Amino acid sequence: MKILVYGITILLASFGYGCKSGYGNLSLSTTDTKTEFKFIADYDEDKTNKIEKYLDSALNNDLPLDQNIDLLVNLNSKEKFNFKAKRGRLAISFDKRNNSLAGYMRVKKLAQGIQRKLLEK
Repeated sequence: MKILVYGITILLASFGYGCKSGYGNLSLSTTDTKTEFKFIADYDEDKTNKIEKYLDSALNNDLPLDQNIDLLVNLNSKEKFNFKAKRGRLAISFDKRNNSLAGYMRVKKLAQGIQRKLLEK
């Protein structure tokens, strides 16, 4: 009986550690309605630097993804989207009602680029 209890304890501890370490976890969600475009990515924290480099080149802006950030990003003087990020998670929200089709296409292309980078090995 003691062996069974120890075995279950070790199994649960291993399972808990595996879930907490975050290796191999990837969740991508895209919502595209008439009024809004949302992209949410939960990913391994070790891919943060890769995503940060991609965003720096795509937006010509230095975004420190190792910190908790919540900001309004200007694509140009009129086009804006909300960007939230921290290590292992980012979210993009774009309001189609207050922006142009060109801005929507640029944000959608940005989200697709992030998705490609996260799917790379």
